Amino acid sequence: MTAQQNNKGSRSITRVARPGVGALARAGSLMAILALAGCAVGPGVKSGETYKDLYEGKSELTFSTMMPVESAEEAIARGDAAYRRGQVDEAVFEYIRSLELDPDNADTFYKIGIINLHKQVHDKAASAFRLALEREEKHAGALEGLGLMLMKEREYEQAQGLLEQAVAAENTRWQAHNALGIMADLRGDFPEAREHYDRALAIAPRSPRLHNNLGYSYYLIGHWNRAENQYRAALNLAPRHERTWRNLGQLYTRLERYDEALEALITVMSEADAWNTMGYIRMAEGDYRQAETFFSKAARASPSYHVTSNENLAQVRRLIAREGP
Repeated sequence: MTAQQNNKGSRSITRVARPGVGALARAGSLMAILALAGCAVGPGVKSGETYKDLYEGKSELTFSTMMPVESAEEAIARGDAAYRRGQVDEAVFEYIRSLELDPDNADTFYKIGIINLHKQVHDKAASAFRLALEREEKHAGALEGLGLMLMKEREYEQAQGLLEQAVAAENTRWQAHNALGIMADLRGDFPEAREHYDRALAIAPRSPRLHNNLGYSYYLIGHWNRAENQYRAALNLAPRHERTWRNLGQLYTRLERYDEALEALITVMSEADAWNTMGYIRMAEGDYRQAETFFSKAARASPSYHVTSNENLAQVRRLIAREGP
């Protein structure tokens, strides 16, 4: 089935083999995983190289007039203060100054990694996390950070190994639990997924992302009421949470609550896109005649609608013709 959606829908689920985490643990140490991670997320900064290679931002000349620091602790304190002010480039600059005085501080490398990750400077973030783990093998934050990066690159086996080590070292890592929940959903282990989401929500109960993901996990096994309750909980916390509105629209379309589905979807997309999305969902369910109705409405809602709904309409009419009267 090749019907198109104009906008990205909910998180799609594909089956993957259950990672052999036990085998990884038996096979060797964390360094074996880190070697694999290095291949996935770009070149690292080797020990002995300047830690300035971890910096990407404003010209260092911007900070050339800053007062010198007398200790690593002073530089870290300055970096923390800059971070709290939202001056992340200055924070990294100060953290790197602290490393010149104390190159064995794993927490400092972790802080640099987190800032680079938020700035989407992924190669430098990965390098900082690996350098943290070279100094402290079970640093929960660095394990989590590198695991999350690998998960986004669909390196699920390595990601799961790192994330499980992160929660074993520090069970309050809710982002690691959330990621482990998503990967459990991906391989169809829904009880384990919900266990991770529940643990994450116990730590971060006001996260709309967690409520949305738990709702989607319920959706995957047909627990419609529980899914709706979690989506509503997410929207109570973040009324403009786009992914949740899309997922709620998907749920209502699946349940044939079409007025509610349209209302949910047009919160975050145009009317034409909403009708097209509803058509796609009904088409995926094999309800070709209802899909035809929705694709026709999408085309009428926007005559210049970028061909998508018309292509979908043509396809669903071919499918109806195959079904016969």
